[in-house]
Amino acid sequence: MKWRVLLELAEANGDVETRELATGQRPSSAISPEAIGLTLAEGKSVLAAMQTRLIQAQAGEYCDDRRICSHCGSCRVIKDWRARRLTTLFGVVQIEAPRFNPCRCGLASRQIVSPLGEIMPDRCTPEYERILVKMGSLAAYGRAAALMAEFLPLGEAPAIETARRRTLQVGAKLEQQSLAVKPYGGHVKSIRSYQLRSFEVMLACASNDRGEQQLFSSVPVEADRQRQQLNAVLRDLGATPATPVTVLSDGADGPRFTG
Repeated sequence: MKWRVLLELAEANGDVETRELATGQRPSSAISPEAIGLTLAEGKSVLAAMQTRLIQAQAGEYCDDRRICSHCGSCRVIKDWRARRLTTLFGVVQIEAPRFNPCRCGLASRQIVSPLGEIMPDRCTPEYERILVKMGSLAAYGRAAALMAEFLPLGEAPAIETARRRTLQVGAKLEQQSLAVKPYGGHVKSIRSYQLRSFEVMLACASNDRGEQQLFSSVPVEADRQRQQLNAVLRDLGATPATPVTVLSDGADGPRFTG
């Protein structure tokens, strides 16, 4: 038995391009357990080939689109070509990256346009960075890189220093996000001792099944906004009108919203 893996790319104008990614052969009789299905090496080869062709096609389409001036519709002049490497979970992809001079109209942009620099600022995909950081947070950096290379067609296993640096960078970003000021809150004025008054604050934490969390708060004078506030928080966490919501309270008069 022989097999082929083909990738068909259909462009917006209707043109269809078919590329052969991989071929293989299996004995038609006396099949051994080792000859059933794809091996890990064959699977990695197919994924790497598909990733390379798909990214190159996407990059080409995006560059063609960015070459057209959004204001006057003219084609920008090519300044030069540079090679870019994009690291993904399925291999390191080499891409020819053009740079364009500013359009002569001078209205859309007066700077050199580097399309692939816009969509590849970190030279790696967010998914690659997320998996690398997750593995780096669970195991030693060298061990994490070795495990990824064992099961994924990385092409080149990330250096230990690369895994360490990206893990620390993502950790710093998460820390900054957790310290970001939320738009909701209250202000307590300083009062004299004889002006006895109380101040009530509702503080809550909402989370979803993916572990994402949002802290928010409100005060009684904002009771008319509490439903709107909660709906906004739930939407940010990916909830829909059909999503079941569980509320845990300390027993005090809770949020004044229903539905």
